[in-house]
Amino acid sequence: MKPFLKKFLITIFIIFVAAAFAFFGFYFNKFGLDILKPTKLVEHIPFGEVLEVTGFEEKEFYDSKNEFIGAEIIIKVKFASQIEPVEKLPSEYKRGIKKAYSNVDIYVKEIPNKEVLDKMKEALESSQYLKLIESEEVQASFIETKIDNKKVKSIEKIFVRPEDYYFIK
Repeated sequence: MKPFLKKFLITIFIIFVAAAFAFFGFYFNKFGLDILKPTKLVEHIPFGEVLEVTGFEEKEFYDSKNEFIGAEIIIKVKFASQIEPVEKLPSEYKRGIKKAYSNVDIYVKEIPNKEVLDKMKEALESSQYLKLIESEEVQASFIETKIDNKKVKSIEKIFVRPEDYYFIK
């Protein structure tokens, strides 16, 4: 076979294979072949669940005249993780034999005055549990962790306002 014809046939074959991959890639979801694609496991924000308070830190901010301008409280909580989709979890976690626990910091910002800060500290010292109220203002930052060699997008920090949660005694 002549070198030109050989190169031409190889080029046609490569174009055909590339077109086949493009065709299957385009119709991948339409044919229901998403079982081949890895699904991301994501931990959900525990709205309405009881979270165990393991500790807290407070930061007060003052201006140059030594007047109170704001505060921030970091509440450390522990809770059983809710990871979705459940069917993609390892079988021990799916059946409930094993549970994954998260240690998360809840950042309470926009504390308006010293009286509210004192009431919040008093409530934190007297209670061991809290619940988050579902709100659009609640935000979370995620990190990538592993559960039995499966990548999971886990919650690292939750950012709330003082009215986005309440304590349980």
